[in-house]
Amino acid sequence: MSRPSTHNVNQLISAPNGDVKGLLDQLAKIQALNNTLHDKLNATLSKHCRVINLRKSTLVIAVDTPAWANKLRFQLTDILSAFREKGFIGLANIEVIVQPR
Repeated sequence: MSRPSTHNVNQLISAPNGDVKGLLDQLAKIQALNNTLHDKLNATLSKHCRVINLRKSTLVIAVDTPAWANKLRFQLTDILSAFREKGFIGLANIEVIVQPR
């Protein structure tokens, strides 16, 4: 029985079109978006919100409870403007979902 080929981790990460590289790039983008979100929100609301995905031009933010979702929705226009100022000009929508931690 032949043994599956093994790859060096550095090769997987640095492969320009590799799956791992794509995942790491997406993770870095989500982390940058999350940092921008937390910079924009007050400390209390920030503790209950996190960026969980970016689908095309829609940013998905998860919050702990429906109450925090409502508080966040009141600020969506300002948040979208903040993201665009930070260089995320392709964002068109923000979706807020309730997802307890």
